[in-house]
Amino acid sequence: MRVQEQTTLGKPVSMAGVGLHTGVEATVVLKPAREGFGVRFIRTDLKAENGSARPLNETTIFAAPRFVRDARLGVWLENPAGASVRTVEHLMAALFLSGVDNALIEIDGPEVPILDGSACAFMDMLAEAGVKRVAAPREAIVMTSPLRIESGDRFVEVLPAPATRFDVTIDYAETAIGRRSVTIDLSEGGVERLVQARTFCSLGEIEGMRAAGLALGGSLDNAIVVDGARLLNPAGLRDPDEFVLHKALDLIGDLALLGAPLQGLVRAYKPGHDLNTRLARLIAESAGASERRPMREAARDERLTA
Repeated sequence: MRVQEQTTLGKPVSMAGVGLHTGVEATVVLKPAREGFGVRFIRTDLKAENGSARPLNETTIFAAPRFVRDARLGVWLENPAGASVRTVEHLMAALFLSGVDNALIEIDGPEVPILDGSACAFMDMLAEAGVKRVAAPREAIVMTSPLRIESGDRFVEVLPAPATRFDVTIDYAETAIGRRSVTIDLSEGGVERLVQARTFCSLGEIEGMRAAGLALGGSLDNAIVVDGARLLNPAGLRDPDEFVLHKALDLIGDLALLGAPLQGLVRAYKPGHDLNTRLARLIAESAGASERRPMREAARDERLTA
């Protein structure tokens, strides 16, 4: 069924866990929000010097491309007052894939929990909350001209297309990962494969990240770790294409910062949060390359309009 109205959560839901990079435990509470609200984070743990609550305009962080502070090892959002929240991408992907347009997210720590490294638990949480319609028309961002971001041989681009599709290719020196490609047409399903795909890294990267004060909450319980041709996780992969599927999940979560479903063909070679979020900002700021249209006028992509 095509949903032409905006959506929000049916009821509040919450979940707690440890942040991948900070190692700090935080509780995330997702709450329903009015039409046109979008997705916003509120840092409930931030206090004024006298211990009182800080004004909402200082602790609210909009999930939007212009608020991206850093995107090298996950998406880090920050508002002009300096309040920030890290590693939002898996939750943003789950909201998009669940069809949630408007949500207030309260968090009492600096980083969204990594959980098992995938979006599965967030999807379960959103299923528990349910999705309800609100009395406002839903819009899609329909691409009318191509846009592209490059860095060396890496690129992400979006082209006009009658439906939404993601073509993603990765190519790693570690032979356990290697070169993999996947095509995701959300109108044809495949969401379960996407959301169960976990984040990953090489064993050699971990030492450098921890020396930089990162990956402090990482473990084999929430990430896939490879060492050359070896996979260090005893249980193995959940899917033969788990590595490239996770990159597709990240791409979807990063583009969800646009605040509306994107209609177009998204192609990516060696994507990462840096390129993905730059493309999201380019789309948001290139008015002549896309149009916002009521959902009823957009392409009949069942997942896009679910």
